[in-house]
Amino acid sequence: MKNNRDRDILMNKNMSNKKNARLLAVLILTRVETEGAYANELLRSRLEDMEDVRDRHLTTALVNGVLKNKLTLDYALRRHLKKPMSALPHDVRAVLRIGVFQVLLLDKIPVSAAVNESVKIVKQINKGFAPLVNSVLHKVAETGWNFKWPDKDKEPERYLSIKYSHPEWMVKRWVGRWGFSQTEELLQANNHPSPTWIRTNTLKISRDELKNKLESLEMKVRESSKIPEALFIEDFGAVERLEAFEEGLFTVQDESSQLVSHILGVKPGDSVLDVCSAPGGKTTHMAQQMNNSGTITAVDIYPQKLEQVEELAHRLGITIIGTHEGDARFLEGIEGKFTKVLVDAPCSGLGVIRRRSDLRWQKREDEISRLPEIQLELLLKAADMVDKGGELVYSTCTTEPEENFEIIKEFRRLRPEFTAVDLSESLPFEVQEERDKGQLKKGVWQILPHQHDMDGFFIAKFRL
Repeated sequence: MKNNRDRDILMNKNMSNKKNARLLAVLILTRVETEGAYANELLRSRLEDMEDVRDRHLTTALVNGVLKNKLTLDYALRRHLKKPMSALPHDVRAVLRIGVFQVLLLDKIPVSAAVNESVKIVKQINKGFAPLVNSVLHKVAETGWNFKWPDKDKEPERYLSIKYSHPEWMVKRWVGRWGFSQTEELLQANNHPSPTWIRTNTLKISRDELKNKLESLEMKVRESSKIPEALFIEDFGAVERLEAFEEGLFTVQDESSQLVSHILGVKPGDSVLDVCSAPGGKTTHMAQQMNNSGTITAVDIYPQKLEQVEELAHRLGITIIGTHEGDARFLEGIEGKFTKVLVDAPCSGLGVIRRRSDLRWQKREDEISRLPEIQLELLLKAADMVDKGGELVYSTCTTEPEENFEIIKEFRRLRPEFTAVDLSESLPFEVQEERDKGQLKKGVWQILPHQHDMDGFFIAKFRL
């Protein structure tokens, strides 16, 4: 579906705002499936002109809900379709998925409204399929969840894949590593709504002051028990429209991501190298911890991504970051040594599936086998830039051992002059589990969403 057709449909004066919210969700889902577009970017750009907060929330809930539950929704739909889903036009598939998602998983929307609105929308975009949409959604409403799932004992991976809507290759990897029960908990955690955490810009305001300011706007705000700068927010509408955001009083960043800068432990006056800096969350966090005193060299291979780093630093009032375009495997043009070096390596991203609703469908298993070579190259080159007595942190937002523990094992073999640093020395909170304590003492930590209620991250630290 072309963009100009999207606009024509959305500008139709016969469509109410509420219907437009659903229709916009259909258009976004269609583009995600047909073009490989990123759902979060489409939501960010297409919701700018939607004034009603409730409509924004509905569109976001429908898009993310359908993407997270797509395999389960298709399984429920197939019992009532004479042809496979793949035989239907992409926009009709999106209408059906949105309809069944509302019928089966959104308690606040009456079934009649879900069905009727779906029929009205399909009449706008593909009228000939209106009878099919009407019939199928009515049958789904009658059947509910009363259908047979794959056999849990005979096909455990397929059962988990369908039940929790994850690619089967992903489920097989995790069942092989953690077993059925642990994997089921992780899949459930991935399907929960992702919490919105923000990082207080302590260069401009304290966390308590920011909390009071946001609460005065009738937002729900809660302090993190783990990260001293972090706040959890709800009922905020569009973050970018908040005056506090425009003033640079905070930026959006999950607790796990904020933890990385604490582990590196930068101080005012440090010279820091961030070899994969975009989009700048960790880079600017380090600048805050340095009280905007010292130097940070922020490297990225893509100039447009470095612009994001610069824009974020400008909004937050940070002046010590200098950007450098280049391939971090070579670091050409960067001279001297640094007291702190961060390698936040490109990775499969399987630890942040709950935050990126379309991510599970965009990843391929063979990607995981290709990435470690690049990740190790980045880490080895970054190690060359560490000054004597300086420290090096390697982090990823994935759960996969090939990208994490195995990288660190190989790095230790190749660079024995670096020693592991006990992470609990710089951890801003205490852990309770013995598994966590054991890992931290060895200088590594694998954070898992279902165990730690944070995005899945891996962090390792070394000292030269």
